[in-house]
Amino acid sequence: MFVGKNDRVRLLYDACDIISVRSFDLKTEYVRGVDYEYADGRLYMPEGSGLSYIPEELYYSKNPEFPFSIITLRDGVQTETYFSELICKYQVFVTYTHSEARTLFTPPDSSASFSRLLSKLENGEDATFIFYGDSITFGASATGLLDFDPHTPIWPVMFTLKLAKKYGYTVRFVNTGLNSTGPVPAEPAVFGTNGTITYINPAVGGWTAPLGIEKYDEYVRPFIEKYGCDMFLIGFGMNDGGNDAATEKSLIATIADNVYGQAPDAGIVLLSTMVPNPDSVNGWFGNQHLYEAGLYELADEYSARGLRCAVAPMTTMSRSVLARKHFRDYCGNNVNHPNDFMVRIYAQTVYTTVTGDFSR
Repeated sequence: MFVGKNDRVRLLYDACDIISVRSFDLKTEYVRGVDYEYADGRLYMPEGSGLSYIPEELYYSKNPEFPFSIITLRDGVQTETYFSELICKYQVFVTYTHSEARTLFTPPDSSASFSRLLSKLENGEDATFIFYGDSITFGASATGLLDFDPHTPIWPVMFTLKLAKKYGYTVRFVNTGLNSTGPVPAEPAVFGTNGTITYINPAVGGWTAPLGIEKYDEYVRPFIEKYGCDMFLIGFGMNDGGNDAATEKSLIATIADNVYGQAPDAGIVLLSTMVPNPDSVNGWFGNQHLYEAGLYELADEYSARGLRCAVAPMTTMSRSVLARKHFRDYCGNNVNHPNDFMVRIYAQTVYTTVTGDFSR
């Protein structure tokens, strides 16, 4: 995302060949030499460019249409900064080739923890996936949830569709009927007749791990009782930034214990959160980056007891992206939600964790 016409932005890798630069909805393709140039590892806008950007005076201001506020440091001065679920309209997508060795963190292969699930899928047996967490697991700020182009699915759906396509399955989407949970496709997604994956997502935006515990009997227990559970993902942490790491680990363990009490053969994914805007100074960035280590400890403790558990390390993944990119390049609201680009990285990270397949 360009902040002002004079911004020069870095891609995740140094490009060999820029194939296309498009508007966020993918409808407008910009022209090299007219709308953009690329040199010294940076994209920039020549005079008269029509490339999408956010003006500096807008970026460094409070959005009057949004109830929350973010304050960042600009040249050492605390400054109101743009916060909106529609900030993606100022972003552009770049498709390119590169020859660099991979610099992003690669998630570990934890497929052994999900061998039972993968065996069921190989054999064409039905399986149930449940995703439980905060707004990121709910799906904010994927364009599919916001209902505008390019309608990228939320990452739990993207992950499920990837597995369904791989194994020739049909995905049945369960409408939870619960307050504040997200919409699901009305029709099944059909990639074959080998079996059915039942998809359930009772995640709620704004929830903390304590709320996840409090609401478990209402938002989770009935679904496991009715449909069973083969994979359960716990995705809290973003809204828990005031907790210390030990407290957060204990809270997540309480949820996992409840799941294992109902479905002892389930494979549990402990999803660490991407870090919120590291430049924020008014409370959004807290201890979130400390929680992942406790999740690894928890997964090891469950594994030692013969239970199936692994970590999908989005904290480490997001920080590896931050080593090369601005936070605003991959965030959907400039505070704590992934945009379509980061939605894909979420789906890829969980997919690699569960299957061991490092695949796009």
